[in-house]
Amino acid sequence: MLYDPQFHTDTDSFPLSFKTLGRVIEAVGTPDFVPRLTLLLNEIVPLNVVHIERSRVDRSKPTGFRCEWIGSSGVGMDTSVISDVMTLYYDRFYDSDPLFAGIRGKLGTMLVVRDIGAIPPGEFRQRLFDEALIAHECVLARGTAHAQDSIALERALDAPPFTLAEMNRFRQVSEFLFPLLELHASTSAAKRVAHPTSFLHPLAQFDARIAADHIRLSKREYEICAHLITGRTVPEAAEIIGVRVGTAESYVKRAFAKLGVRTKRDLIAWGQTCHGLLTL
Repeated sequence: MLYDPQFHTDTDSFPLSFKTLGRVIEAVGTPDFVPRLTLLLNEIVPLNVVHIERSRVDRSKPTGFRCEWIGSSGVGMDTSVISDVMTLYYDRFYDSDPLFAGIRGKLGTMLVVRDIGAIPPGEFRQRLFDEALIAHECVLARGTAHAQDSIALERALDAPPFTLAEMNRFRQVSEFLFPLLELHASTSAAKRVAHPTSFLHPLAQFDARIAADHIRLSKREYEICAHLITGRTVPEAAEIIGVRVGTAESYVKRAFAKLGVRTKRDLIAWGQTCHGLLTL
């Protein structure tokens, strides 16, 4: 994760349609704001998904902040998938997200790049990035004494990483984007507020059992098991991770041998029998 609050800025020109900007300003406080902002950002930095959030100081919360999801939109991505992923994120993962833990409460403008490839195998990576086919993310945040606003840009697996030049353009436009975002957030209802829940998805149960039993699965063995647990077939899992079906089947056999299970149903049940794990 690259964190650089003093990110370089210059006066290089970048593509920006003032007509598009006008449409964003016109949409402040309406449901059209995030989709129009996404189109504007896509002119500056090609992207697939945009997420907008606001965190306000709230000492009654475990993190000291009340996190509000303002909205998300996409370019060439299924909006229902984006919505499902973000609903899951704010219900389950926001409080433990290392990226935001590193910038929460900091003052000024910050640009952070998440190294998705370095995220350890587990439900967080599997459900928020691997299954959503997201490979690259950078977050621009601005914090004051009372709140922090952030704009996250994401790219799909078939897109290249964000370049320094692209991130520099993204950083430059923050001076007029964040005032618009703050005005919109103050005049419209949040789509969702982070509410951690005690419910554990079968994949989270599986992760807990692996940790408790100190079992070592290879990256591919874990990925295959994770896809099976979340309802994929072996051929579907093979296509997602980019291997032949026969190769995927060999991963299944090796993983099942280590876990002492024979079927997908056994695999799910195995994770649910972790001692001390409470599921509500």
